[in-house]
Amino acid sequence: MFETLNNLKLKHSIQISKFKFRIATTIVAFALLFASSTAVQAQTISLSIWPPLLEVQMVPGKSVIQNYQLANNTDSFLEITPVIAPFEPDGENGQIKILPADNSPYFFSFTTKEKFNKSFTLNPKETRQLSLKITLPKNNAEKDYYFTLLFSSSANRQDQKNQAASVTKIGTNILLTSSSVEKPALLGRIYRFSTPMIIDSFSPVDFDLVLENFGRTFFKPFGQITVAGLLKQKGEIKLLEQNILSGSKRKLTLSSYKPHLPLGPFKAKLEFSLNEEGALPVLSSQIVFWYLPYRLIALSAGIFLLLTVRKNLIKGENKPKHP
Repeated sequence: MFETLNNLKLKHSIQISKFKFRIATTIVAFALLFASSTAVQAQTISLSIWPPLLEVQMVPGKSVIQNYQLANNTDSFLEITPVIAPFEPDGENGQIKILPADNSPYFFSFTTKEKFNKSFTLNPKETRQLSLKITLPKNNAEKDYYFTLLFSSSANRQDQKNQAASVTKIGTNILLTSSSVEKPALLGRIYRFSTPMIIDSFSPVDFDLVLENFGRTFFKPFGQITVAGLLKQKGEIKLLEQNILSGSKRKLTLSSYKPHLPLGPFKAKLEFSLNEEGALPVLSSQIVFWYLPYRLIALSAGIFLLLTVRKNLIKGENKPKHP
C-alpha cells in the first residue's frame, strides 16, 4: 500500500508520478526557547531533526512514508510532543505563518508508535527514527499543501528539579504537491526587477528581484542575471534555487556585483525557467544602469570650491588699503 521514499527510488510498484526530495544544506527548521529562572542551575535544551525539508509530489489516493531522525543532544530526559500544522507564505522574504492545527493530521500518521499531540520520552543522547506516513484521499484537490511538523520538548519530570522550566520547539517543513500528472503547470512572473539608475564606481550593484507564483504548485527559478557594459565588461549572477510557494511573492537573495571597470552604461538581463529542465516559458527582463564616480566627482568639486574660496579670500586680504 505504501513505500518509504528511499525504496521508491528503486521500485515503481505504486504509481507516484514523481518525487522531489531535496535536503537543504543548512537547517531551515526553527526553534523557540522560553526559560524562567525557577532553578539555580539551568541546562540548555538541545533538540535536532533531519531532514529539515521535504518536497514531495503525489498522486491522490496514494501513500508514502518519510523517515525522520529526531535527536536529543542533552544529558537529560526530554518529553516530546509531535504536532503538525499547516502554514502559509507571509511577506516577500520567505517567511511563513503557522496556522491553527485544527484538521491537519488527516493527511498524516506515524507508522512508529508515536501519536500526534501525545508526549513520549526521548532518552539522553538518543536519536530516534520516526516514520511519517502521508496519505492523500483519492478525491483530493490537486494543488499544493504546506505543513510544518513540530516537536515540542520539555524536561522530563525527574530532571525538572535540576534545571529551569524550559520548552523548545523545532520544526521541519513539508511541501506537498497533489497532482495526477507528472509535470503540473507552473505559473510565475517577474513582479519586480530593478536597481538604482546610477551606481557609484566605488560600490557594488545590488539587484532587487521579486518573483510571483500565481499557480497552484511551488517552483524554483533556474537561471541567471547577465551583466554587460559598453566597455566590454561582463559578469553573471546565478539565481539560487529558492522556493516560490503557490499564491505568494518572494524577494530572491542575490549576490552583489561589481565589474572590474566600474564606468559607463551597463545592461542587466534576467533569464530563468521555472524548473530544472529549462522548459518553456523562459521568463526574461532587462534593465539599464550607469556606473559613475559621482562621489569622487562631488569630492573633487567640493575641494575645488574650497580652494577657489580660499584663493579669493587671500586675494582680498592682499589688496592695498586706501586711506
